[in-house]
Amino acid sequence: MTQQIEAKAAAPVKSDGHPVGTTRRDPFELFDALEEELARVWRSPWRIGPWTLGRRPGAMGPAPGPWAPRVDVYERDGKVVVKAELPGIKKEDLQVTLEGADLVLRGERKEEHEVKEENYYRSERSYGSFYRRLPLAFEAAPDQITAAFTDGVLEIAIPKPAEESPKAQPIAVA
Repeated sequence: MTQQIEAKAAAPVKSDGHPVGTTRRDPFELFDALEEELARVWRSPWRIGPWTLGRRPGAMGPAPGPWAPRVDVYERDGKVVVKAELPGIKKEDLQVTLEGADLVLRGERKEEHEVKEENYYRSERSYGSFYRRLPLAFEAAPDQITAAFTDGVLEIAIPKPAEESPKAQPIAVA
């Protein structure tokens, strides 16, 4: 035992006072490693998800949360067309308004499914309201906007105002 202690005491020392063969650790090195690991997790979407919290994907149905309809906006024949998918919504539960230069879609979804069999009963209900505000790049005339609601798809056509070309301004040359 004493021979080993003497050997350690005789170990060479670097100029910074630490024994040769040892490395001085940076106290922030662990934070850097943690940051790199979190960046790796966020870059890889398949490594983290609801199943990491003890729930398999789709095991209990879709995750609860606010619902917003899918909306497509495109231009066709001088009109801006907005198509919104609104499954399970009735026409009377839907509001379309023009607020300033924004098109606003509001509504409420109420769904109930009930199955009654001899030894089986199941009832599912889902309720929720939605609100979408779509800014327009121009002032629209409300009396020229048309909207149609067919088979759960709302289609709104908003005519774009005619673009005025800038008028030539004469400049006096001295």
